[in-house]
Amino acid sequence: MGVIGLGAIGGPLANAAIKLGMEVYGCDPFISINAAWHLDSRIIPVKTREEIYEKCDIITVHTPLLEDTKKMINADAFSLMKDGVILLNFARDQLVDDDALEVALKSGKVKRYITDFPNDKTAGMAGVVAIPHLGASTEESEDNCAKMAVRQVMNYLENGNIVNSVNFPNCDMGVCTKAARIVILHRNIPNTLSQYTAAMANENINISDLMNRSKGEYAYTMLDLDGVPSANAIEELKKKDGVLRVRVIG
Repeated sequence: MGVIGLGAIGGPLANAAIKLGMEVYGCDPFISINAAWHLDSRIIPVKTREEIYEKCDIITVHTPLLEDTKKMINADAFSLMKDGVILLNFARDQLVDDDALEVALKSGKVKRYITDFPNDKTAGMAGVVAIPHLGASTEESEDNCAKMAVRQVMNYLENGNIVNSVNFPNCDMGVCTKAARIVILHRNIPNTLSQYTAAMANENINISDLMNRSKGEYAYTMLDLDGVPSANAIEELKKKDGVLRVRVIG
């Protein structure tokens, strides 16, 4: 097997192929140090894609779509490959030249082309195994997504943290260990933060930690406090210009 691109997908795939007893060649001139450290030592490194084309019975592509990689699997590439090669493309549709692929399939140069990026031409092409791009819709992925959503909602309700919101900025101060935490959702306008800190100073409450993040027209401020603010102070915060919501946690 030849693996072109040894990053987050290609690297683990190459390792898995080694465990299956395959002889694996890998090519990635831009591999990161971290990715290289995690590669099985039995993977045979090569410097060029052409070496992969010439040596391997199965070729799998895991590269980004760049000017250098667009239609990199073309007539010239197919001419270097073994007869009956199996080509896998789970990266980007346009890495493969469809016209050259059709010729290679009809001639027997390519035995099978397997991809989850079928287009109008390749979807009905003889020799193509086209599967839907639904890796995120497996049972395991759906379960993990549901768990993640519950954890993020719980994190917001219990700690006021916002993670992966569509409209609001990410703002995460972990678990509150102080006397109280105030979280303020407000419009992204000038002279807001100083008003919130002044309100706590008027209560003679020290702010032990603070985070402020913005996204478009909205902003989010978190204040960890060494004391518990009065109900009157919270009501005053709610009346500040631009404030949309105030919550006290703890």
